[in-house]
Amino acid sequence: MSQTKEAAFEHCAHAILLTQSGWKEGSVGEWDKARALFPARVVAFLKETQPKLWAQMEGQHAALEPMLIDALVKELALKGTLNILRHGFKFYGKTFRLAHFKPAHGLNFEVLELYGKNELTISRQVPCHAAKSDTVDMLLALNGLPVATVELKNPGTAQTWRHAAQQYREDRDEHAPLFEFKQRALVHFAVDPDEVHMRRGWPVRRLTFSRSIAAVIREV
Repeated sequence: MSQTKEAAFEHCAHAILLTQSGWKEGSVGEWDKARALFPARVVAFLKETQPKLWAQMEGQHAALEPMLIDALVKELALKGTLNILRHGFKFYGKTFRLAHFKPAHGLNFEVLELYGKNELTISRQVPCHAAKSDTVDMLLALNGLPVATVELKNPGTAQTWRHAAQQYREDRDEHAPLFEFKQRALVHFAVDPDEVHMRRGWPVRRLTFSRSIAAVIREV
């Protein structure tokens, strides 16, 4: 395949995130495009990091997994992704945490262990509209919850980041779950080999483009 193709650039960016930045391979087969998250990843994280609470709720609810995902989706609509990642979400009066943050020092071993169980995944060509077959080039997720989308362009095909930005403006439905402001992905990147730009709430802000996408995401 010619290295001027967009897919070659996508493959390169994907490989760098997997091999150098600690991300794991995500599965499009696990993606729920109607609700814009990875339910199986969410459930796996909750079971792994909060086993006592999970067992308690499992003893009370026969259909715990779909009920819990429904509750998460409702709270995402009300409070947004950032709030849920910071504070968790409520389920029958109990709080489930969907992310664990690095402690200020290394003495709290329990918190450090939980922090180490966060799972960052990258998935390619992910369906982004419930009623259409459109896909985003890459989707970055934390514990099953999308945090960023990426559209990549290769100047070898006479396209740059500006074409990716135009694609976001004209071809992406801002009311689709994945793009709904604050409710799912927190930031959207328009990328070519020389420049990285981002959308957060749909304005465009230029970034220093010598850094990796992963480094930029950590600042959002």
